[in-house]
Parts: sequence; C-alpha cells; structure tokens
Amino acid sequence: MHNIQTTEINPNFTVVSEFMPNIPSAALGVFLSHGSRYENKENQGITNMISQMLFKGTLTKSAKEISYIIESAGAILDSFTTKETSGIYCRYHVDQFDLMTDLISEILSQAAFDKQELEREKNVIEQEIAESFEDPHEHVFNLLFEVLFNGHPLSYPITGTVETIRSITRDQLIDYYHNRFLKSKVCISAAGKVNHKELVEKLAFKNHILQTTNLITVIKPSTNTERTFLIQNRPDLTQIHVAVASFTIPYSDSRRYALTILNNILGGTMSSRFFQRLREQEGLAYTISSIIDLYSDIGIFGGYYITDANNYDRAAKVSLEVAMKLKQDGITNEEFERAINFSKGMLAISAENPMSRMIRNAKNELLFGRTIPIEESIADFDNLKIDDINKLTEEIKPDKYSIAIIGKAKQIEESIARLPRPGKVVVRN
Repeated sequence: MHNIQTTEINPNFTVVSEFMPNIPSAALGVFLSHGSRYENKENQGITNMISQMLFKGTLTKSAKEISYIIESAGAILDSFTTKETSGIYCRYHVDQFDLMTDLISEILSQAAFDKQELEREKNVIEQEIAESFEDPHEHVFNLLFEVLFNGHPLSYPITGTVETIRSITRDQLIDYYHNRFLKSKVCISAAGKVNHKELVEKLAFKNHILQTTNLITVIKPSTNTERTFLIQNRPDLTQIHVAVASFTIPYSDSRRYALTILNNILGGTMSSRFFQRLREQEGLAYTISSIIDLYSDIGIFGGYYITDANNYDRAAKVSLEVAMKLKQDGITNEEFERAINFSKGMLAISAENPMSRMIRNAKNELLFGRTIPIEESIADFDNLKIDDINKLTEEIKPDKYSIAIIGKAKQIEESIARLPRPGKVVVRN
C-alpha cells in the first residue's frame, strides 16, 4: 500500500509526497516542465546555465555561504537540467527540514545572477563543453541527437555551444528565468520521512514565484528526417564509437512497459541478445547495449557499442543480424519471463531509494497529472503478454536508423559504402 499524498495548488502547480517511515532522511525537489527543448538556436544552453547559476548566490548569501550552510547541515543540494525538465533538489536529515526548505525558497525567489559570477560560470561551462567533445562516449550521443532531430531543439546539447553561452547576457538570463523558466508547470516532490502538510505550507503557499501560468507550447519534432551517417573523424582513436537509433513511441504511450521488456531482451541486460552475441560469443565489444530514450511526444530506440577499428565491419554486421532475427522471429517465453522479472526487480530496488521515488513521482505528475504507485507499474508488467512484446518488434527499424560514429573516418566510410542502402554520409574533421 503506497503512502502518497497530493495537493493541487492550481492546475499547473502540484505538491506530492510519499511517506517512507523507516528512514531518517528525505529527498525533496522542485521540478519544472522546462528543459533544453524549449530553447532556440541562439540561446541554447540558457536553461542549464540558469540551473547552475542558482547556486552562485542570492541577494543575502554568497555562493560560498550557501555551500557552507548545506554541508554544515549534512545535506546535499543540487540542480539539474534535462531535455524536458529542470529544477533543484536536496537530500537531508529530517531535523534539517526547515533549513533546507527556507534555503530552496530563497534560492528560487532571490537568485542574484551576479554579473561576475556569471562570467566565471561561463568559463566553467566552456570547460564542460570541451570535456564532452573530447569524450567520445558522451559526444557520440550529442551527434546522434543532431542527426535524428535535425535542427529541432531536441537536437541541441543541453550545455549549449561555446558561441551561445558566450553571447548570453545577465539581462537575458534574468528575463528568461522569470518569463520562460518559471512559466512552467511545477511539481514539488518529496519522499522519505516527510510531513505533507508542512511541505505544502513551507514551499507551496509561501512561494508565489512558482505560482505561474501562460505555459509555453512544446513543438513536436518531425519524424521525416533523412537517414544520415554522421562521422566525427578522430584518427587518434584506436576504437570506434557507434550510436544507432530511429524514432519510437513516446513516454506517454502505455506500450512503454512492453518496450522496456523488448529493450531488456535486445540489449539492456547481460543476458540480452546484443550482449551475448557481440561480447560473450564473438568478443567484438566490451561496451554494448540497446538505447531507449522516451520523451513526452516522441522516443528513440536503437543501440550503442564500442569496438576496435579492425572489428568494425564484423560488429556492424552482427548487430544488424541480431536486430533482424529478433524482429523476424520474435522473443522466446524464457526471454519474456526473465525480462519481466528483471524489470520488476529493478523497479522494486529503485523504490527503496527516496531520491528515485521523488523523481518518479514528479515526472509522472508533470506528464500525466497524477502519480503512479510502484504497485501499479508492477501490475502493468505482470499484465503483459508475450504477443504484446512481439507486436512491438516493429519498432526495430534498421532501414530507418540514423547513425553517429566517432573514429577513423576513412575506414568507416569504406565500410558504409558496402551497405545496400547507405543513406546520406556526413564527415566532420
């Protein structure tokens, strides 16, 4: 039996808490339905910059004072930005409830956005962008989103670019914060040893800055993008990083439970077909997995692997064979049972963590307008039939995949040229 309570402050502002009596701490977050996909080409990265600048001082406290207060309380305070959401969250001992809620309220309502701090943070973000570019494990996914979403804001890196970050002024940041960022749907979510009534009184009714309207309309991306191979030439690498995906159902689609099972069977676990064939049987890759990333109105489904340059041809061929065999023959009863049990087990394990429960409840409130208890999700997995999964094998679309690859471009181009329908090839040096 779940211990979830919900209070609707207004249609766009909800407080949800889940009482977990057996732990002496709590997780608390203010979640806004505003992420990097709400940006435009000129200001990309501004949401992430706001999230980071929230900790750089208020009208009465410096960044150093904020960090001292947090650590002296034995707490953790951080912010986050994703493609569709952003916000601020903390973990704290129950004795520090008043301190943490007061501090979060002050940060949200009195953020200073100091000009000198902003310039320093721009330098920090530039370092973050440089690190991302130099790390092929991370950069290959930025390239994949670029080719899939082709100019839509979902294609932008969350950090933005050096050019856009440098161009953002303090006045632009403040204007965006008050007139775009805070004009989002809001969910205050907490899990752990929390008192719902106190939470509402401390963070909801007193935080008028969060009681906003005039929500920004989301622009749905086109799915008619040309199939593209985007190659980032890195002759210094001995390995090749490959990320492959096509469009699939959104998170709002009830078939997401079936897609989770299909993902686990294809490449999401150690017993999956990708892992067993490419790593265990043929030794072609150390890192191999399928990809599932679902948003409110669209999703992507595919695979990712790293292989030695000498094994690239074979790895590409085997990956395609595995995907096509699953698409043509479907899954086995043994795979189905194993994947169901694994998914329910992972859900139960995550439910032991108040941070996971806090995030889960906030995500469901923002997307569905209600919380979904763990018990309901487990029941949804139990209600699946093997035919539900086999019907979703249509979401395996090798002929529609776009691909991002990082490695020695010449060798990769030669391999792509041997494909029956290679598609558009773009090489960057």
